[in-house]
Amino acid sequence: MRRKQLTPKQKRLLRDKVKQEKQEAKKARLLSHPEFNKTARSEYSSEREKTARYQKNPGSIMQLFMTWCEKDADLEGQWSWRQDRQWSDEEWKHDIEPYLLQMEKLTWAEIYAQRTGGKDRHKKHHDMDIGVICDEAFERWIEIELEEYDTAFRFRFGGKQRLWGYKILEKFKIVWWDPLHKIYPVEVS
Repeated sequence: MRRKQLTPKQKRLLRDKVKQEKQEAKKARLLSHPEFNKTARSEYSSEREKTARYQKNPGSIMQLFMTWCEKDADLEGQWSWRQDRQWSDEEWKHDIEPYLLQMEKLTWAEIYAQRTGGKDRHKKHHDMDIGVICDEAFERWIEIELEEYDTAFRFRFGGKQRLWGYKILEKFKIVWWDPLHKIYPVEVS
């Protein structure tokens, strides 16, 4: 008996459905994690300095200039693809810090408005649900106690280089430098 061939559209829809199911499973794992709790976690200790998310609610961060902080970055160990989490001094001086110094001259509206991709233009910098990042990064996100942030923010430097973190109002808190585009790998069709 001959199997029916799927059309390209059917294949895409099937891939999208599998991807969505995988994302939902990751979210379910996050929500079932014992330390996950959206309320105050006074019984848990953390080495990270606790700061108020805001003193006065600005209503929207879009008119605010981006600020950043590398103090809480995850720099310990290395990824399974043999990339150290700690960026080199050269990467910091020549890639990361100069880029962030340029970005802090922009408002969040200007940052979100940047586009890339030629004729198929898409957002250059954007929020990403942590359910879509690779399993290793997802597990590390929980391990370093960031599960209260279910959305990460990703800066695209160009080529494969990405800088991952999260936002607290206008402040971007750096978590990972991803020069090889492995935290959210994309399939090339």
